[in-house]
Amino acid sequence: MLERQAVRHSEEAIADITEADILVIGAPMYNFSIPSALKAWIDHVVRAGVTFKYDANGPEGLVKGKKVYIALSSGGVFSDGPMRSMDFAEPYLRHILGFIGLTDVTLFRVEGLSIPGVRETALEKAVAGIQLN
Repeated sequence: MLERQAVRHSEEAIADITEADILVIGAPMYNFSIPSALKAWIDHVVRAGVTFKYDANGPEGLVKGKKVYIALSSGGVFSDGPMRSMDFAEPYLRHILGFIGLTDVTLFRVEGLSIPGVRETALEKAVAGIQLN
């Protein structure tokens, strides 16, 4: 029963991304990575034989031709400087989305939301730094 329910959720999530031309992912950074709800969604859409396959050349993503926008927010600044190496969210999202064929990814950050003097202009800086196609 639970397995059938999980498969149904997975099929619904995959249908959503298959039918979409554009995906927008909001990803607050929790403990240097993504929230568990986003990870659960990813676990539902990354399915062998459905959104990726293996062949003699290795894995191939089967979800193609879609644009992905990721809004990544964080309390600290992780885009550069000493904290850059602690950002596991952006590399993971780019890798796992690319694994299923979603390679046209634009990411923008709203960061420094816990830092006085930075948080006041964080959203303005993020919006100024992105050019939407």
